[in-house]
Amino acid sequence: MGKIGIGLNLEAVRTSHKSFEWGVQFAKELGYEYIEPMVHWGRELLSEARYFHSVSMLDDPFRVRDAVEAAGLKLSALSSHSQLSKPEIAVEYLKQAARFAKECGAPIINTHEGHKQTWTTEEEDFVLTRLWKRRKSRPAGESKSVWKRTRRTRSSRTSTNESSTW
Repeated sequence: MGKIGIGLNLEAVRTSHKSFEWGVQFAKELGYEYIEPMVHWGRELLSEARYFHSVSMLDDPFRVRDAVEAAGLKLSALSSHSQLSKPEIAVEYLKQAARFAKECGAPIINTHEGHKQTWTTEEEDFVLTRLWKRRKSRPAGESKSVWKRTRRTRSSRTSTNESSTW
């Protein structure tokens, strides 16, 4: 029978006004085996000042890897949520997330479909969310194993996980 490891999404430390490194140590002290850090694009003042747990994908990914390894933890995934219903934003964002995940050692990137757009039907939304998954949107040389999971969320239904491979 397979082993299930327990992990902590670092959103759990969001209101602590502490750094990513603090969140890693917090997860270790609580006895977790895995963590799922949140990443973002660009520079965010509170993260730069180490008052927020999110890590910029413009930072060195070895910062994440080294902190996790030093604590004796493992990465389960990156929390790299983007608006899949807006492929003009999501595709480039998730390509960067896949690169960052590969370099820091995260096997999966998590995302979601985003908020319902007023100018599309629900069926069109699912077509838009599939656009980013097509082979041509995956960065050259990226392992397909990183591009695994999309979290489907709508206010009118329960969250589920949807697994997809290339």
